[in-house]
Amino acid sequence: MANTSKLIWVVAITLLIAGSLSGVAWYNNRENSLTEAVVVYPEPRPLKGISLLDADGEPFTEQRFAGRWSLVFVGYTFCPDICPTTLADLARIYPELQQPNEPVQVVFVSVDPERDTPERLKAYTAYFNPDFVAATADHELLMPAVQQLGLIYGIHEREERDYLVDHSASIALVNPRGELHASFRPGFDEQSMMPLVDGDELVRDLARIRRQWGG
Repeated sequence: MANTSKLIWVVAITLLIAGSLSGVAWYNNRENSLTEAVVVYPEPRPLKGISLLDADGEPFTEQRFAGRWSLVFVGYTFCPDICPTTLADLARIYPELQQPNEPVQVVFVSVDPERDTPERLKAYTAYFNPDFVAATADHELLMPAVQQLGLIYGIHEREERDYLVDHSASIALVNPRGELHASFRPGFDEQSMMPLVDGDELVRDLARIRRQWGG
């Protein structure tokens, strides 16, 4: 009888420990799980041959991504809706993105180089946050760079004075090795009736990606 009681206690303690470990594992997985709004590439894609100019007239190459996480959004300053809304949201969450020894930069790539002069780009991004970086180039250099980032754009009726530019609403994530690491996908915002990336989800997902990243 005593041996049976002892066995029961051993089994109970073993199950308790196993249950506790399972609970910890479940909690950790939940803490590190990503939302459906982000796609992480199984193999990060190295960026090569990026040749843009920033708003100060300085070269913006793939070297500018080294040593920091970068959120890259394409658009244009004449954009009536998605661009200002997205940049305003990125400005709002910008302080939450920064961590000691792990800076995050926001890069706005203009896909309308004919109208977006360096002066206009600099003033436009500074309105949202002076730390935001703006860059562009002629289309023969711009299009390959945008495609490497997993993004797209297209200009229609360019002969019209107030033409519009179609462009991705996603935000590309480049890791500190200068590789395309992930893409934050937009959801449909019922209030604005636009496809927009959820800034608060982006903050949470980026924090999880940083924890999972091996460097």
